[in-house]
Amino acid sequence: MSVKLAFWLSDVSAPGRGNFKVVPGSHRTNWIDGPPRRNMEWPDPAGAIEVCADPGDVVMFDRRLWHARSLNRSAITRKAVFFGYTYRWVAMRDAPPAGLTGLTDVQRQLLGLLDGRAVEPADAGDHAWGHYPEDVPLYGWLRDNGHLDPAYPPLRP
Repeated sequence: MSVKLAFWLSDVSAPGRGNFKVVPGSHRTNWIDGPPRRNMEWPDPAGAIEVCADPGDVVMFDRRLWHARSLNRSAITRKAVFFGYTYRWVAMRDAPPAGLTGLTDVQRQLLGLLDGRAVEPADAGDHAWGHYPEDVPLYGWLRDNGHLDPAYPPLRP
């Protein structure tokens, strides 16, 4: 399972406002035709649709769904916040944000910045933070600040 959520801050309730555009069913294929060269106009894939949303709406979709933004031909500035969720053993696909300095290990873990890992890559197993709670910065922070319920079996040390 790997999903993305788009939180709409601006009004994209009509087409042509830089809407989120998807190709329904495209998560079942590994290829969509595009231009033969980068300097050519990219055609809309067959069946592509613009998703309309009001400010405050959230669109949840499978990350494998082919998606893009449409052209914004309106006077409205398109604003949205996208979040991705997947299991921690799934590798990050997006480039980490540039210019982030002075982050704690917990902040780096939550942002998916692997340079702050608590274990060496060879010892990490199926994800970058290791298999054991003591190797995971967020777990340590929760434990140290009294936010773990020892009655809950998955959180027992």
